Amino acid sequence: MRKLIIIWSFLNFCLFSAGILLITLSILLSKPDYLILSLISTKINLKIIGITLGSTYIFSTIFSIISILFSSIENSNLLKILNIWLIIIAFLTLIFGSYIWIFSLNQISTFFEIWLNQSINIQERIQDKFQCCGYFNGTLEGGFKNQIGFCSNSIFASNQIGCQSIITSAKSPGSDFTLENIFTSIYGFEIIIGLLFLITVCLINERQIKVRFKRIDEKRGGGGFV
Repeated sequence: MRKLIIIWSFLNFCLFSAGILLITLSILLSKPDYLILSLISTKINLKIIGITLGSTYIFSTIFSIISILFSSIENSNLLKILNIWLIIIAFLTLIFGSYIWIFSLNQISTFFEIWLNQSINIQERIQDKFQCCGYFNGTLEGGFKNQIGFCSNSIFASNQIGCQSIITSAKSPGSDFTLENIFTSIYGFEIIIGLLFLITVCLINERQIKVRFKRIDEKRGGGGFV
């Protein structure tokens, strides 16, 4: 039982840490300085997803502590409720992770639409930072609309690479790199939730065994087992 409690406590700490990490990163990375994340956030509100998941994880650890402290060996109803809640947050985690993963499958066309809807200021900042012009290329058809900053000369712009290859790149800070890290991390939290569910089941089962032996011992006169 003691080893189970230690493992259970460690997994709760991991889930609590995941919650803190999600909330912290979702707030820090929502700043406009992160241009690619800003583009992603026009379609997916990563801040809301991070705060929502992080809050549920933190609540889960608080409820789990209450469950273990205020449930007796004879009554494990709170631990059973905890496991039902863990199933719910596992499902919620799967939904958010899959939503981001599905979004990542159509990045090139999706980001072209996002690019066209961006303000002149945002397009200029991206073009200046990554030294590219337009989305596909530096032509009107390629999503080039603003002759400013790095792309102030239309002839020069037409010979530059488009920002699409950088925006959707599989290397940092590209969206493919960013989204893949986000949804794999979210899927990774499922492991913590799943293990916590299983160890809670083991705790409930261990308690039931103790209760069973206690009752058998009482029937035998309370002498205990050899």
